[in-house]
Amino acid sequence: MAPLLPLLLLPVLLLVGGAADAFPVSCSNATCGKHEIRYPFWLNSSASDGNCGYPGLGLACEDAMLMLPVHSHRYRVQHIDYDMRIVAIYDADLDVYGAGCPRLHANLTLDYASSWLQLTSSDSNITFLYNCRKNISWFLSSARELSGCSQGEYDTKRSYVLPDVATTGTEAYECEEVVVAPVLGVHKTEMVDPPGGSPPLTNWTFGGVVGAGFQLTYNTHSEQCDRCEKSHGWCGYQRKESASSGLRFTCFCDGGPTADRCSTYASPSPALLFFGFLLIRVPDANVHPLRLRKYSFSCLFLCR
Repeated sequence: MAPLLPLLLLPVLLLVGGAADAFPVSCSNATCGKHEIRYPFWLNSSASDGNCGYPGLGLACEDAMLMLPVHSHRYRVQHIDYDMRIVAIYDADLDVYGAGCPRLHANLTLDYASSWLQLTSSDSNITFLYNCRKNISWFLSSARELSGCSQGEYDTKRSYVLPDVATTGTEAYECEEVVVAPVLGVHKTEMVDPPGGSPPLTNWTFGGVVGAGFQLTYNTHSEQCDRCEKSHGWCGYQRKESASSGLRFTCFCDGGPTADRCSTYASPSPALLFFGFLLIRVPDANVHPLRLRKYSFSCLFLCR
């Protein structure tokens, strides 16, 4: 029987190769610096025609720093909690300005009806108003002026941060740009009402609160993906041929991709049937044929 071993091992290799081909490259775990990237997140560099993971959770690895693009704006990933399904991020614009003027450029907008990412109950926000023609401090006692934000020696416009005021009515201050920055509520509370006294608020204080980040939760967002994951599959999405047609759903399973969910009963694959057939047809001199046939028939359906 020894000369037949290579032939008998061939179906096993086919089975292993078939299972590997069932999942695209984007399903594989990856690393970026200290971060482990796994489903439902995926690296943009591994994206292919069969993206594995949730839309909007594609990550970019830049110089060992993990970035999450949201509407083309970059947010730096601090941590991903796969058990709690939470990702902690902060606006990457802060990496450019450091301790100077905390100049932000984008408002985070998430459509609660269509986004796989949502803000959590732990989040709050503070508002930045840049290059305002009017002195907001005359109107709002909570407004804090930012230093170092002017664009030149003769620039008379001022920039402010509103720790606890909504953006409603800010157009009256004639500011060039208003940015609402998500922050963790606990950090905002410590900034506005610090324990043991009130040290002066500075650029570093505001930038530090924004740099401490905020949290987003992610979910399957659809019953279709729920069904796939409950059947031990992984959800995948890809653009249809017509860009206006939206995304096409795929459920990646051990037995190959499907359009809905993984089968609850895995029927024997052709390679496994062939392997069982060889065991039945090729008796060993040291094994009773009836015993071999009985074992092979059982293993054909149970030993998977």
